[in-house]
Amino acid sequence: MIVEDNFYVGYRDVDTNLKIKNSAILNFFEDIAGIHAAKAGEGATKTGTTWLLIGYKVKIYKRPMHGEKVHVITWGTEIKGITAAREFEIRNIETDELLITGLSNWAHINLKEKKLERVSDELAAAYEQEKDKTNFNETRLKKLTEPTEFKYEKEQYIDWNWIDANDHMNNIFYMDLADIVLPDEISKNNEFNYFEIMYKKEIKYKDTVKCLYSEDDDCCTITIKSKDTDELHSIIKLYKKGIDKI
Repeated sequence: MIVEDNFYVGYRDVDTNLKIKNSAILNFFEDIAGIHAAKAGEGATKTGTTWLLIGYKVKIYKRPMHGEKVHVITWGTEIKGITAAREFEIRNIETDELLITGLSNWAHINLKEKKLERVSDELAAAYEQEKDKTNFNETRLKKLTEPTEFKYEKEQYIDWNWIDANDHMNNIFYMDLADIVLPDEISKNNEFNYFEIMYKKEIKYKDTVKCLYSEDDDCCTITIKSKDTDELHSIIKLYKKGIDKI
């Protein structure tokens, strides 16, 4: 099943250059994935199950600008056990030019019991996977590793407005954390055309997390850990190389 809808790039979605932010890209992805789940008959109020995001790989060929209408598309490529893979596209609504592609991995969870749950054959069939349609030629994201050295670190208190229905910080806000930690000149330019995220452990309301910044010739890395650095929450890698070299 290929699911698609049109989205408007508004002021909250763009940076000071009027280009779409990484967090807004993920917001569009999350919304279209939710539409797909609803079409398959799954949802917190229907089945008591949902999906937890494990990670993203996103390639940006051209950033949409403020005021543009874009066509957002998603489809599932694999459901296996408790996990699934899903891809995304964002296209220019008038020319059909491919602007952004994304690959994501998910884990299936029972909300009432708060534990991972195998996807039934019936539910897997309802998602109507498109196994041969891909922009990545892979389904499983590789594990990201922490850098060995960091340039600096920042602490961030997690307020209530970052918490979602799953009672932990919404996946979108990890990119906002990254923007807070990045050097100002890098954050304002918003020129990274390839990024990866690995979600490891949920962040909850009133947590204080430590965001550690590192940089090398290839990428900028934001490692988000607990305040005492004992627990890893997420790793975000923003790659400097051009999309044509990926």
